[in-house]
Amino acid sequence: MSYRWMSVPVLAGAFLLAACSASSQQPAGPQTAAEIPQGAAAVSYEAIEEVSTPISGILERMRVVIRDENSWDDFWNEFVSLVEPRPIAPAIDFSTHMVIAATMGQQTSGGYTISVEEVAEKDGTLYAAVQEVTPGALCITTDVITAPAVAVTVPRHDGPVAVVERELALPCAP
Repeated sequence: MSYRWMSVPVLAGAFLLAACSASSQQPAGPQTAAEIPQGAAAVSYEAIEEVSTPISGILERMRVVIRDENSWDDFWNEFVSLVEPRPIAPAIDFSTHMVIAATMGQQTSGGYTISVEEVAEKDGTLYAAVQEVTPGALCITTDVITAPAVAVTVPRHDGPVAVVERELALPCAP
């Protein structure tokens, strides 16, 4: 199995893309999409609680689709790289499921969160809406370095995956 990473400068308004593939015929991904298309069918997903956290060992912003055990182990090892002793990765049955993960990279304070808000499928493409929440200028935050991350399991989909980026800046009042 190969694990390919594609990166684009953040200043250009893009983000790190990543994909796993089981063969050269597997689609690259994830791609980006402006929004989930109308009429897309909702797809069930479940948060991997161990990965839904404001603090991780992944210090770069990324989006990744994980379709095999080796790629999951690689992701998990980076995710828990700051934890000793290192916990065992949650079991995923990759014959029936896959993982969509997103990270915000290293942040200079608390108040940052990331979540998968929606997963849907239309015309053979799986769409995952990822929302990043940032604290507004007037928000009181903790003085701690964070690296928010989230991962969800979805039914296995061997077609293309597109990420829909959503951003929310909290308008904290004085």
